[in-house]
Amino acid sequence: MTRRPKAALAALAAILVATVGCGSAEHGSDDGITLVVADGFSGGHPVSKGGSAPFFAYLREHGPEVGLHLDYYGAGQLGKTQEMLTLVRTRAVDMGFVLPAYLADELPLTGVGDLPGLTDDPCTTVQVLDPLVKPGGIIYDKEIEQRGVVPLWGAAVSGIEVFTADRRATRPEDLAGLLVRSPGGVGDRVAKGLGVAPVSLPVGDMYEALSRGTIDGALLPRYAVLSYSFQEVLRYGTLRANLGSSSIWFTMNADAWAELDDAQRRVVQAAAEVARAGACTSIAAADAKAVDAMRAAGIQFDEVSPQTRPQWDAALASVRAEWVRDLESAGLDAREVLDAIEARVGGAAK
Repeated sequence: MTRRPKAALAALAAILVATVGCGSAEHGSDDGITLVVADGFSGGHPVSKGGSAPFFAYLREHGPEVGLHLDYYGAGQLGKTQEMLTLVRTRAVDMGFVLPAYLADELPLTGVGDLPGLTDDPCTTVQVLDPLVKPGGIIYDKEIEQRGVVPLWGAAVSGIEVFTADRRATRPEDLAGLLVRSPGGVGDRVAKGLGVAPVSLPVGDMYEALSRGTIDGALLPRYAVLSYSFQEVLRYGTLRANLGSSSIWFTMNADAWAELDDAQRRVVQAAAEVARAGACTSIAAADAKAVDAMRAAGIQFDEVSPQTRPQWDAALASVRAEWVRDLESAGLDAREVLDAIEARVGGAAK
């Protein structure tokens, strides 16, 4: 089998205009299929530890038995996260992570999983979303199928909190007027719902911005604070405010998926099940460990109480209502999608 040189692949991924129509899954009469894979997470990230690392390990072990091989590129070598949907859709790569928070214009309905007030458990969130995002599900049918990709497995970085440098937040109104870094997408809506001004800022620039007072805080998953040493410049955080999630979908080019035979698909699906279960467990464990570590580092938490819960819920409900209103004004079936999610959340709680 003749394989495309790695240098050519990198150039292809960097120049998106040149990628349209190019197929990267290569066939050979003897060797089977080699899939080009782009992994955007570092090895220490919980999504990688519990999800993508076991996923790739399973494919490397069982794939060759059915003529399936990987050409793997990690740590964003083939493109930025914001570019990955285009890279997978145009088949510059065959597999890669897609984050709806970075693609609000292209995947607005898929961003429903990031809305606040649904569930703060990463395993429940993925359990609720998974069948709706896969082929046959309402989100896949209404949006994802047209993008030319097939979600294989997902993860949800749930339990997002608001952390601040010098202001406690026992109620949403305590945050009024602050400048807070947002991950984008639904995160911007959450920030506005809480009365703060969302700021777009790369994670790598946040430490200096917090230390200089350029921003007052950030919307972050709990485990991320220690990962970037933000405990040195943050002092307060909410706990169990349920401010939404950051959903992540590992996708495959639809044409590449269609070219796999039944045995190859079964191996990919088995690997995806391993990854989905492992990623949510890894995220939950990282979050639980992070709270104790942050307390030890001096961060003070204000846990949402039964008395203050209605105030947080009211602020978050307005976020969901505005999400529906704005997307429906653009001709999208947002209410139907949110109803489907809320019904599954209710079923999961029983």
